Amino acid sequence: MLPQSLLPDWLDQKYLIAAATLLVLFLLLRRIRWSVRRRRPAVINPKLAKYAGRSEAEINAELEAARKIIATSSTGQIAGYRMVRQIEAVFVEGLRTSEEAVLALKAAAARRGANALINLTQQRTTAGRCAAQGDAIYVQPEETGDQKGSGFGVQGPGQAET
Repeated sequence: MLPQSLLPDWLDQKYLIAAATLLVLFLLLRRIRWSVRRRRPAVINPKLAKYAGRSEAEINAELEAARKIIATSSTGQIAGYRMVRQIEAVFVEGLRTSEEAVLALKAAAARRGANALINLTQQRTTAGRCAAQGDAIYVQPEETGDQKGSGFGVQGPGQAET
């Protein structure tokens, strides 16, 4: 306790207790406000929204679409498969890692009806983001001598077995 001679006449113990209580209450309210605000999602400027993180539903939808791709190659062909139809060239950019870019490219190809990618390339843009590109194609496994005539071949979309 401070001696009475150091405190001014108007300042006594009850004012100090009240001031300390208000300070503690203020700090506690500030901490509560901070924790509540931290739980809310960040508000992103619409111009910067394409650089924001993706939601869990978007990530799961992309993973599901990418699972439809059965083979990829950085060359113009895939060993063990024959190309049935070339669909189109696909390109994605603005992703954080090259793995995310390849996954997004697979999802984009699968959404267009492809089950494989050829001529797959990936690069880092000048902005530090990753991009990937490739050709979306539909492939079938090559038939070996023992599989011919077995009747268990894989048909592409719209193809009837002959």
